[in-house]
Order: sequence, then C-alpha cells, then structure tokens
Amino acid sequence: MEETKIFVVITVLSTVLLGLAGFLFWLDRRVTKMEKEIKNNKN
Repeated sequence: MEETKIFVVITVLSTVLLGLAGFLFWLDRRVTKMEKEIKNNKN
C-alpha cells in the first residue's frame, strides 16, 4: 500500500512538472514572436 502512494505522488509531480515545462516553452515562443513584431513595427 505504501509503495502505491509513493508511485502516485511521483506520477502527479512529474505530470505537473511536464505541464509547467510545456507552458514555459509555449510562453517563451509567444514572447519571442511578440518581440519580433515590435522590432518590425519600429523599422
């Protein structure tokens, strides 16, 4: 029973970390795209 709890905790934590990493990657791409648009508008 104790091993099952540990497995569930590890699964949940890894899922949250993967989701966070994916969100940060998506956010970084959006910011980069916006920065390029701002640079293009200035010229």
